Amino acid sequence: MLLRHLPFLAALLLALIPRLVSAQPVLIQPFAGLSFGGQTNIIDLDKATKLSKITWGGTVTVIGRGVFGVEGDFSYVPGFFERDTEAELVTDSQVVTLMGNVVIATPLSWTGLSLRPYFSGGAGLIRTHIQDLADIFSSERNLVGIDLGGGLIGFFTERVGVRWDVRYFKSVSDPGDAEDVAYGSASLSFWRANMALVLKY
Repeated sequence: MLLRHLPFLAALLLALIPRLVSAQPVLIQPFAGLSFGGQTNIIDLDKATKLSKITWGGTVTVIGRGVFGVEGDFSYVPGFFERDTEAELVTDSQVVTLMGNVVIATPLSWTGLSLRPYFSGGAGLIRTHIQDLADIFSSERNLVGIDLGGGLIGFFTERVGVRWDVRYFKSVSDPGDAEDVAYGSASLSFWRANMALVLKY
């Protein structure tokens, strides 16, 4: 059901971007955090999906003093399907996400430079890579996914601040043939919590 509406939602977002971006501040936000609580039907030889993994990435948000904004979010999770043991069956793995989101935040007239709550949600790509020791269940998948989350942004100065963010990622479609690497159509979900440096331009 959601997939049938994705082209319309993408077109709507593209139509809104020029109005939202015009003369609005741009927030550059490199971050570090943890991904955790994963679930998947992709063959997980090391049973590592639910483990916490260090996550790196960045977010670019365009939002002004009002309520609405847009953002692009990228994250990289190395070793997502691996356990840190000598007996691991997976030798290399990662999960990469790339999302386009709509942001809803409290107006700056309410918060000023103090903590500003926000909600963010959208859709994009979840890419998985698995290389196992015997090269039997190795795979790369490009999954259509959604993300929903929120957090707080606060500034020390007019242009430098921090952001705390928690969000949930879930695949909603696997365009490829996943019978060789999953029990049915490949699916993946997990949580991410991170802290980012915010630079306003």
